[in-house]
Amino acid sequence: MLNLLKKSLNFYIKSSIHVALAVLSLAKISLFSAGLDPQYALLIFIFFSALSAYNFIKFFPLFKSQKLSFSPALISLLTLTAFIISGTVIFLLPSLVAAFAIFGGFLVLGYTVPFLSTLSNWRSKKGWKLYLVVLSWLCLTVGVPLASAELFDAGLFFKLALVQGIYIFVAILPFEIGDLNVDAAALQTLPQTLGVKRVKFLGVLLLLSGSLIAIMSFGFSSPFVKSSLITFLILGLCLWRSKENQSPLFTRFWVEGIPILWYILIYYF
Repeated sequence: MLNLLKKSLNFYIKSSIHVALAVLSLAKISLFSAGLDPQYALLIFIFFSALSAYNFIKFFPLFKSQKLSFSPALISLLTLTAFIISGTVIFLLPSLVAAFAIFGGFLVLGYTVPFLSTLSNWRSKKGWKLYLVVLSWLCLTVGVPLASAELFDAGLFFKLALVQGIYIFVAILPFEIGDLNVDAAALQTLPQTLGVKRVKFLGVLLLLSGSLIAIMSFGFSSPFVKSSLITFLILGLCLWRSKENQSPLFTRFWVEGIPILWYILIYYF
């Protein structure tokens, strides 16, 4: 029984279901902040878009080499199904939603696949990795939800993009610290260029800045700010205890699942 639970958890994480739920949670936070009722078609699109995009990034080398064991083969089928569902549902959504989605998809392609055979992908470019991930997440977590409204609120988009962008940026840092020994030196990740200790201080400083931005933008008493402050504190603690050679479960499950807690906290407040 325990072995079955371990295998199920492993598949849940490796198949990107967990990260897709995290993306969906951030998107629902944006909808809540905008006072928008979530449409099932929109939520389905965001979830399956995130799932297919992340699996494409993680398993593209395996797809290309066709060296698939049972688990990646099953994940590839799930990815194809998710892509078909999101590609179908997008026609039910406003054109501005499609524009954000297409831009995010372009970033995912550039992150994963060389556009010319003689060039590396954008992820291999010095210092690009982190910013590409932040931008692609914001397309789905802020751009797509707000674009579903009858009137796009550019001011709210800017505020939410700042707060969530800071959160996403800092949430990536534990991953980069954990990957310090495996990332190529040419990537020039922040832990490679600044060192682990300085990266942790930078992350804490950014979280404090994000908290101030949230308070000034939405008011201290709002559920969004109260939940954000607790979420940022939890993320800061996770960042501070991050280290090289840490358990993948720490980042892939606990850190990646913080947005789900953030969404729950909003409704608690």
